Amino acid sequence: MAYKLIKFADKILNVIIYVVLIIAFLFCLYALFDTVRLYIRASNYSVSYLKPTEDDPAKSFSRLKDINKDVCAWITIDGTSIDYPVVKGKTNAEYLNKDVYKNYSIAGTLFLDYRNSTDLKDLHSIIFGHHMDGGAMFGDIKKFIDKYFFEKNQTGTIYTSDAVYDLETFAFIDTDAYDKYIYSVNKDDKAKQQELIDYIKKVSINYREINLKEDDIIIALSTCSSATTNGRDVLLVRLNKKLGDD
Repeated sequence: MAYKLIKFADKILNVIIYVVLIIAFLFCLYALFDTVRLYIRASNYSVSYLKPTEDDPAKSFSRLKDINKDVCAWITIDGTSIDYPVVKGKTNAEYLNKDVYKNYSIAGTLFLDYRNSTDLKDLHSIIFGHHMDGGAMFGDIKKFIDKYFFEKNQTGTIYTSDAVYDLETFAFIDTDAYDKYIYSVNKDDKAKQQELIDYIKKVSINYREINLKEDDIIIALSTCSSATTNGRDVLLVRLNKKLGDD
């Protein structure tokens, strides 16, 4: 009798082990599926068909506005995976976990600082984005810490509702979220802009001399750094004249 009980208990134990293994397998499968879905949604492939065109930015930009009226720009950094729409929310927290379609997404959306003008005419603007593995969102900004990569990739483009602008990368900074120079927007104060330029030259890990002037428009592309809790990797770009202008 005792033997039969032991044998029965052994069968029950085996069944429990099999069930636990199946549950663990299904959980791992779901986790893998969820991760793949996350990075597909975070990749630029999911929105690339909406990218404006240079020949008629106003018309092509209207498709983005139809999806989300908060879209204010589209940014491309050549040589990277950065090729996304940019939104502006009522606060800097609004799009941390929402995609451009306003659906929940841990990858969020690239967003302009809520204090900046959507026409990108402020002397200093800030665009934020999550650091995603695989280069999604602003994950590729970290690559600019490498001197060779920094020197090789110097160009980009920003589309707005009525214009197309050339971007020129010129500095990479490793800083923190409390940097008063990088995270202070500047509407039209030229003296303050010169202070920012001097600061960037002083603290940059990589810097390229492009003869910055106090009335040049600078945009900081900011993302989290994996090195420290409040660490930030920042790529600085200059907004040049409209493409096609003399």
